[in-house]
Parts: sequence; structure tokens; C-alpha cells
Amino acid sequence: MEFVKYWHRLRRATTNGLILCLGGLVPVASAWSQADTGDELEPQAVEFLERFIADVADLTANFEQNVFDADDELIESSAGQFLLLRPDRFAWYYDTPYELIVVADGESLWMYDVELEQVTRAPLSDLASSPAMLLSGEGSVSEGFRVRDAASDDGRRWIELLPVDDDSEFASARIAFSDGVPGALELVDGLSQLTRIEFADVDVNSGLRRRDFEFDPPDGVHVVGEDD
Repeated sequence: MEFVKYWHRLRRATTNGLILCLGGLVPVASAWSQADTGDELEPQAVEFLERFIADVADLTANFEQNVFDADDELIESSAGQFLLLRPDRFAWYYDTPYELIVVADGESLWMYDVELEQVTRAPLSDLASSPAMLLSGEGSVSEGFRVRDAASDDGRRWIELLPVDDDSEFASARIAFSDGVPGALELVDGLSQLTRIEFADVDVNSGLRRRDFEFDPPDGVHVVGEDD
């Protein structure tokens, strides 16, 4: 799956291990990812997420991302800008430690590694059960996730999501909300590796358009993808 290759690409700068997450203040990922989760949905948590999906048409934010291994050792830090437009459009612009652009245009997922001068194109359906598609997609939250409120000591409302699909690329995810908008997300993979991403300067319903998520590979850049 090209999406998996992309996330593996993000691991290379330091040692190894990565997860996508938007950061909260949980000290060790395994403390909650291995907890008894149960199978029942919590109606209030589902309603809260679905209200967000209904009310927020677009979103922009700056972000800082930290990646930790299973022993809670910091692997890598990065930063950039995140854009979202419902349905099925989002973009991650990584500025540090190297330049990487990821754009979902509604049909395809484009990944442009500026340093390697390579673009990878994959069908957006590869992300069907990802947190990114949860925030940008349509339909019921309960179709792809088991949902519940999670413990919090930072004043934000944390929602935990467990993928229904056993083949999902992540074991669990948590999204933190403040004033009704996402401020953070944490994602744990099958090896208990954690990525935290913290949002700042969040702007909701600012008027993003589909053209803001169009991606044209630069001239001379090698493109690997669906039509190869």
C-alpha cells in the first residue's frame, strides 16, 4: 500500500518507528493502547464526532509532530501545515526536518518527496479506515470505528477510536477536541510506536476550495503510481 510506504518514508531521519498522531499529554502509548477497550460504542462520543463532521466544512492549522518508539524514546520531530476540506480532501505540508507534501484531491493521494524528486500517486481508497479519512470523509463514524470517550487530564475532550477492520495500519487512535475543533491526535501502530501531532492556530470554515487541493507534479519529477 502506497500510504504505508509514505509513513515508512517519514521514519528515516533518525532511528526507526513512526505513527501518525496529533499530540496530547499521554506519557506512554502502551498504557492506554493495551487497555481493555470493549466492543460497545458510546453514543455521546459518536454524536460528538458526527456533529463535528457535520459542522466543519474546512479547517487549516499549523502542526508539530513527534514520533516515539515503543519505549517512549523520541525518534523524530517535524512541523508544517495541515489543510482539510470535506469531503475527501486534505493536505500535509511538512517543512522540517525535510520537505514533504501529501495531498488528497478527492480521488488520489499524492506524496511528493522534494529531496528525492519523486511523486507517488495512490488511490484514496487506501485510506478508507484512517483517522485522516474520518475527519475529512462522510458517513457514520461507527461504520469504521469503535468509539468512546477517553480519560483526560489536560482540559480537552479526548475521543478514542479503534478500527473495526483487522487489517488497519494502526491499532488505536485518540483525537483531542477543544472548543469543538480538533487540537491533537495520537496514533499507535501494531508495534506500540506512537506519533503525536499537536495543532495550533486552528481556523475552521475559512472558505477553502477544491482548487486548494489540486496537485500537479513538477516538471522533471519522477511519478510512481496507479497508471504505471
